[in-house]
Amino acid sequence: MKLTQEIKLSLQKTQKVISIQMDVHHINTFVKIFKKFIFPGSRWQQEQQNNKSINTTFQEPFPENLQEFIKENNCQILQKEVIVGYEDMTYNEVLQKLLPQNVSAPQGYEIIGKIAHFNLSPEQLPYRYLIGQVLLDKNKHLQTVCNKLEKLHNVYRTPQLELLAGKNSYDAIVPEGGIRLFLNFEKVYWCTRLYSERERIIKFIKELSNGQKIKVLDLFCGIGPFSIRIAKDLNANCLANDLNPECFNYLQKNIVENKVQNQVIPLNMDAREVVLKIYDKEIDFDFNHVYMNLPVLALNFLDVFKGFTQKTGKQDLPYIHVYGFAKGKDDQELIEQFSQRIIKGLPGFDKSQILRFHILKNVTKMKKMCCLSFQLDKKSAESDFGLLEQDDGNNSDFEDDEKVEQNEQVEEVINKKVKIE
Repeated sequence: MKLTQEIKLSLQKTQKVISIQMDVHHINTFVKIFKKFIFPGSRWQQEQQNNKSINTTFQEPFPENLQEFIKENNCQILQKEVIVGYEDMTYNEVLQKLLPQNVSAPQGYEIIGKIAHFNLSPEQLPYRYLIGQVLLDKNKHLQTVCNKLEKLHNVYRTPQLELLAGKNSYDAIVPEGGIRLFLNFEKVYWCTRLYSERERIIKFIKELSNGQKIKVLDLFCGIGPFSIRIAKDLNANCLANDLNPECFNYLQKNIVENKVQNQVIPLNMDAREVVLKIYDKEIDFDFNHVYMNLPVLALNFLDVFKGFTQKTGKQDLPYIHVYGFAKGKDDQELIEQFSQRIIKGLPGFDKSQILRFHILKNVTKMKKMCCLSFQLDKKSAESDFGLLEQDDGNNSDFEDDEKVEQNEQVEEVINKKVKIE
């Protein structure tokens, strides 16, 4: 269903309004006091010499301050009729009129620069072009409205998008925390809602640093928001890596645009290979924090830090901040499940070593997206180096099914600190 001129005209109706007439000398005072009650789109109309009227949303009985204003300034009350239609209605008002009763107007959408991105439910899909055009018309800062079609199955976690309204362009500039990030939403993974999570981790790393130089190995960096922000905020040095060549292109651009060329090194490699090359001294980078924000797969890469001391000779062990999905009815079940998965790669790990366990959001009633921070343990670091045999990489038990998050029905849990028992 598309929004046509005929559909717009069908929304027109005549509405009775109260208009208030006054001497032009009182107009400024009236506007200062009652601006929010002026009828949308209404303009002052000449009624008599030195007298004008304005349509309002007031209904009888009038509020006391309006009654006093009318009496003190000898105003006149006029009954008028106005034609209201599509242009006068809000996004919700239009869709309430046009969608069937069993189809709700989607309220949740993500803004990426001038792009609005929906996850529409099956019952909303037949009306997707209508929904997209109405949203575009009612938000003048937007240029493109799209809908995500499928799960993020591909290796680069990039979405398959359908254009609903506006320009067929997914280039965007996103401001975040004092930096500007360039991206193409169709070619790279981006989630605006992770802004607060990056804030949280940057503050936590600052707490852990105790004034020491911060050196971050960002293994799944995307277009670089975390590395660039922590370089700016905490004067950190970062090695930022992503497997997606498109992410790498935007990462390079974002490093230059934000003037952190001397602090952030960009790479386009497999994450495990990056660490191996550091061990082999093919890449010269000393790190004290590892940031692993790829929830669907990051835990599978922890095995590369087994034998860290053996490979590097270093006794100072890095802090690791790793993301993943877990299923459980309470926090302790989530922590236990997370811990068991970490032990596969780091046999010396114990949940008592967890510094912080944070739930980002509920994906379903049982499934959570979480972040766990800990310091690499001495037993794992001094163990013999050896990588685990990897599966096909799908990690299907914990894959982030983006379509479950339709219409923002996901419950966001902001800065939930979990007690470790």
